[in-house]
Amino acid sequence: MDNTDEIHRTTASGHYTLRSTAFWSFLCTQFLGAFNDNYFKQMVLLTCVGAGAVAAQNSAVAADPTVPGLPWKEIAMAAFALPFVLFSGLGGFLSDRLSKTSVIAGCKLAEIGIVGIGLAILLIPGLSTAAQLSALIFVLALMGTHSAIFSPSKYGVLPELFRADCLLPVNGAVQMTTFLAIIFGTVCAGIALDLIRSQLWISSLVALLIATAGSASSLLIPRIAAADPQLQLRFENLALPRSVLTILFRDRFENLALPRSVLTILFRDRHLLRAVLVYSLFWFLGGVVQMGMNTLGEASLQLSKTRTSVLVAGIGFGIAVGCLLAGLAGRGSRRWTVIGAWLLTLALAATALLGSGQFGKPASAGRAAGEESITASLFACDLLEWLLRADMVVLGIAAGLFVVPVQVFLQAAPPSELKGRVLGVQNLMTWIGILLSAAFSLIVGISLKLAVGPDADKQHQWVLFALLAAMMLPVAAFYRLPDRSPVAAQTN
Repeated sequence: MDNTDEIHRTTASGHYTLRSTAFWSFLCTQFLGAFNDNYFKQMVLLTCVGAGAVAAQNSAVAADPTVPGLPWKEIAMAAFALPFVLFSGLGGFLSDRLSKTSVIAGCKLAEIGIVGIGLAILLIPGLSTAAQLSALIFVLALMGTHSAIFSPSKYGVLPELFRADCLLPVNGAVQMTTFLAIIFGTVCAGIALDLIRSQLWISSLVALLIATAGSASSLLIPRIAAADPQLQLRFENLALPRSVLTILFRDRFENLALPRSVLTILFRDRHLLRAVLVYSLFWFLGGVVQMGMNTLGEASLQLSKTRTSVLVAGIGFGIAVGCLLAGLAGRGSRRWTVIGAWLLTLALAATALLGSGQFGKPASAGRAAGEESITASLFACDLLEWLLRADMVVLGIAAGLFVVPVQVFLQAAPPSELKGRVLGVQNLMTWIGILLSAAFSLIVGISLKLAVGPDADKQHQWVLFALLAAMMLPVAAFYRLPDRSPVAAQTN
């Protein structure tokens, strides 16, 4: 028996449980990766909000050439999301062509190099604010590229590592720790910026240490054999997918679009297609909410970066709880997609109401970071700020209840030989949603400025959340997750 056969025999059967080293090493790897992504992204977004505020205070952009009047926040989010659109197909291909655990380990090594580039750039003396922002956004784009290739293997390896009866609780644990990483990463970014202020290189050094720890833990994940080692690399795995052209012109544009086998599954199985689209909508909402809450907290309500980050982190805490509840609910968790969708709609509407100014601003509004301790920033709040924090937690719980059953369905429904590529398509659609969230946020901001005034996007950021609540209404009213994909049931 050769090594490949041994790998198939010992690991491809998916026999690991929640008590295994495989589970804990995987959980640690993905937690540290998610922490780093959110720590670095929140640091960049808060820096961009601050730069936008500085530019807005000047009557002319030329008054401060180091902070050009650009939509830095939207540029940063787009820079992080665009690589997922461009390289998710490649990530899906690699997850089928190579061992998924080898792809995971390689991506974690690449993360060390990417964060190291950011640290090296920020150590260059004399960089202007605009140059620092550009460098941070460049590194953020590289991290997006790394994550685009990493994600299909991260999720696709779960059914190959773990027993079928463990898959739902494993997914609940993965989603829970992912959003715990969002909590800690987001809060730590706000605290770090309030403490270090202009010393951004220190934040990059912290990210480098975290990337190193994540790379070490990835080496403990048991190796899994490649699902399709003979799979050939084609242009369709590298190019920007054009699925609309495939629908219109079929075979003529096969090499420009998504793999035909994946399209066949998606368009034969409307339940699978709807799940992919709903999952993409979920992350579209997440992208808009994160940008919107940063602006609502720091610009509209005039909270410190730490207090603003606590609001954003409350969403992550709620999602962690929601994911845990969905995992514990077992098979009945499908019903929670409906409850989660309605609760998410109500929470978004409540955010719009609380942030509209009808109840004034929090007592901590306008308080500089140096005027209060970190402990006070975390715990000393008035009723309005506590209500906002509670609303963010409820919003997160609703999102967690909604997304875990959809994620499990997307993992279980595709045929095994196409699972990696289908998850790559799911990843692609997810990040198209996040990329569109940047465009949506920018369009709403411009529309508010044109309709009300130059500062309307900050004064009326609540409108963004009202629009999101309206978007969720048809999903809550009409979307229902099936028990199993009919096409996959016939194929497997």
